[in-house]
Amino acid sequence: MKATFAAHNEPNGLVEGKPVLVSKDPADVIPQSDVIVMPLPSFAYWDILAAIKPHLKEGTFLCVTPGQGGFGWIAQEVLGDVYKKVITFATLPMPFNCRITDFGKHVGVQTFKRHYRVGTYPPEASDKALEINTQLFGESQSIGHLLSCALYPINAIIHPQRLYRLLKDYKAGDVLPENPLFYESMDVESTDLMDVVNKELIAVGAKLRELGINVDVPHLFDFLQYVYGPSETPVQIFLNDAYKGFRCPFKAVEGGFQPDFTNRYFTEDIPLGLCLYKGVADIVGVSTPMMDTVLVWAQGHMGKEYVVNGKLTGKDVGETSAPQRFGVTTVEGLR
Repeated sequence: MKATFAAHNEPNGLVEGKPVLVSKDPADVIPQSDVIVMPLPSFAYWDILAAIKPHLKEGTFLCVTPGQGGFGWIAQEVLGDVYKKVITFATLPMPFNCRITDFGKHVGVQTFKRHYRVGTYPPEASDKALEINTQLFGESQSIGHLLSCALYPINAIIHPQRLYRLLKDYKAGDVLPENPLFYESMDVESTDLMDVVNKELIAVGAKLRELGINVDVPHLFDFLQYVYGPSETPVQIFLNDAYKGFRCPFKAVEGGFQPDFTNRYFTEDIPLGLCLYKGVADIVGVSTPMMDTVLVWAQGHMGKEYVVNGKLTGKDVGETSAPQRFGVTTVEGLR
């Protein structure tokens, strides 16, 4: 297997390796594994956890990256009693920005990140999880409870607010003249929206700490500078090499482009991101007016109902990874 790393990385250029074993059958690889790393989108958690459950041994370290989308609640639901026999930790951000160029044979790596934050359950296993993550990927810091990772401001702070800025006046059937670069055409209006929603999320984290739950919910712009290095402005953060070349989730139609509301920027970052934030906010009693505005706008285009009268009580909450979907409706249930 081969990976070509862009020149600004270390290592850079072509890196080759040979796996000891490759199999689509969990029974072949899971039983003897001490550490399992799962770089997965949130919607894939259920199937993968169900497949490996019969083969997990006690004391296995189960790492998910980036660990958004309520991984802890999903793992408890799927693994049942097995969940208490393994150690789960989430790694933020995902180590690699990359694209498959030849499936199973070659990948192009745009960015290999070197700074990480890790949330762990149970908390007493944090030191060992940090040691493992540092050996695998690079410098790592603890952010306490695994819930921190569910609330961390990454894609669900970036993507929905950027798209709301671009499409808030869009009406079904409109044809757009171009498909802009998602990050390289970033503007102040977009980063201002991210800032407002992120501050609402930070207020949720502060309330959780006040209630005795050890979470760390930073500002997106501070976290991205920790990962990628300092920037003079929020817009400038998105002009680094890691974000080059990505277009908006638009599809080509006759005469131009239209938004693809089935793209993961909607189908993942709304129900498995913003709805999760909103669900926790409702439990701890923190108002989120800008978050609500974006959710109501998005759900309208997606044909869903998540937020009704400022609360996460819509008919489609069962499709989200908000705590309410798992029967968690109290502060005690979040611990």
